Amino acid sequence: MGELDQWKHCPRCGADAEPVAGLLECPECGFRVYASSKPTASAVCVDDEGRVLLSRRGIDPFAGKWDLPGGFVDEEEHPRDCVRRELREEAGVEIEPLELLGVWIDRYGGNGSAAVTLNFYWTARIVEGTPEPHDDVAELRWFPPSEVPADELAFPHTRDVLALVRQQHA
Repeated sequence: MGELDQWKHCPRCGADAEPVAGLLECPECGFRVYASSKPTASAVCVDDEGRVLLSRRGIDPFAGKWDLPGGFVDEEEHPRDCVRRELREEAGVEIEPLELLGVWIDRYGGNGSAAVTLNFYWTARIVEGTPEPHDDVAELRWFPPSEVPADELAFPHTRDVLALVRQQHA
C-alpha cells in the first residue's frame, strides 16, 4: 500500500481527489503531492574491541527488538546532522560520522500499510559521553558482531547492514 492510497480529498481545499501512480493532483485548486519514502539516518558505532552498539526499541513498531541507533530526518535537516542529533537524543553521546556505509529501503512496521523508509547508515565513533538509554530507547548494549541476535532485530534491512560491517571488519 502506498503513502497516498487512502487519500480521497485534497488536503488544501477539500475537493474530491484520487491519487494515481503515487501522485495526487487536485482538479479544483491544482495542489500536487507525491508519495515518497521517509528518510532516516543511523549510526553503526564500533568500539575499540570491535563491538557494535545496538539499541532495544522502547516503542512500536517492534518494541523490545534490537536496532541500530538513529531515527527520522527532520525537514531541511541533513542526514549527517540527523544521525548526530539522534545519538544525542537516544544515547546521550556525541559521535563523529565516518564512512557512509550505504542506503537501504525498508518499511517502518510489519504490515503493507507501513511507511516506506530510505535508511542512511554511517559508521561512527563516540567522541564524548557514555551510552545511556534515553528518549524511545529501552536499553543500549555492545555486541560482538558474531553475537548479534539476528532473530531479535527489528527491521529486515538491519541484518544486511550488520553483514556488511562484519564483512568490512573481517
